[in-house]
Amino acid sequence: MKSVIRTYKNGVLLFIFLIFLLPSSIISAPVSSQSTSCNVSPSSDWGVENPEDYLEISTVEQGSFFDIFDFGMGGTSLRPLYGGFSTEWSDGTWSDFEGIVVLNDSATALELVLIPGFRYTFCVDFSFSSTNSNLSSEAIGDIYLMTRSNYDIYTVEYDQRGWDDWDSIIEAPVEWRDMATWIPYRDSHAYESVSYKEFSIAIDSSGSAWSSLGMESSNYQEYFLVLDGWDNSRIGDSIASGNTMNVEIIVDMEERQSLPKYTAYILVGALPLSVIIIPLILHFRYHAFSNFSEIDESVEVPYLSEK
Repeated sequence: MKSVIRTYKNGVLLFIFLIFLLPSSIISAPVSSQSTSCNVSPSSDWGVENPEDYLEISTVEQGSFFDIFDFGMGGTSLRPLYGGFSTEWSDGTWSDFEGIVVLNDSATALELVLIPGFRYTFCVDFSFSSTNSNLSSEAIGDIYLMTRSNYDIYTVEYDQRGWDDWDSIIEAPVEWRDMATWIPYRDSHAYESVSYKEFSIAIDSSGSAWSSLGMESSNYQEYFLVLDGWDNSRIGDSIASGNTMNVEIIVDMEERQSLPKYTAYILVGALPLSVIIIPLILHFRYHAFSNFSEIDESVEVPYLSEK
């Protein structure tokens, strides 16, 4: 019986050790650098690569109401972003690039493909043109990171911004809002009324639900960094600045150190599996102990007779 108790204690201790070991190993696998600053030179070396194959910058155009039903199934021809960059392009890599601007009461979008295994740090700086030196206030804008499906709805709102219905949609509960209007990526990458902002993001998987079903020509999912300069339906966003804003964007990229995906399944399944395995071990150990127990010597039991 002591052997059974000892086996049970060893099993419990092993289970507790695994439970504390796995989360600690996850926490102890940080990215290669904890710095949130963008350390990318304006003369970033692209070699023979063409930035237009990796980035697309465009003014947000007025969309059609029926774009809502596309649900981001357009796909992209852009290549995955494999390195950091600065939009100053002082080395002449993109000779016909004139810089990023946000027109008054408008928005500009930077389309790019982010891939798993890397951590991207964005540094975005709004400023007024030097020709507007008489302006006393600093440039203020909004920054949103969103997927294709949400960007399509965003362009529809931009087209229909005169409708009062768009202003009331934002009052809907969060769990229902994404069925009626656009939301930033992970419902958190929205930075409003800022002059300068740094933020980081790491992508968990490539592609989208549509690409996994074979409904997209590309296995990658594009993301849109939207530089907003108009009064959209969100409550905390800034109003139109009244002037054209220049925007400098620096994207720093570093490789992430992460555990394999199956680690999560092991962690989640450890407790229910232990409920099954530990009783089985105790059961077999108990029966094995009873089968191999031997009596060293026979003991005579005295016979008691009635008188």
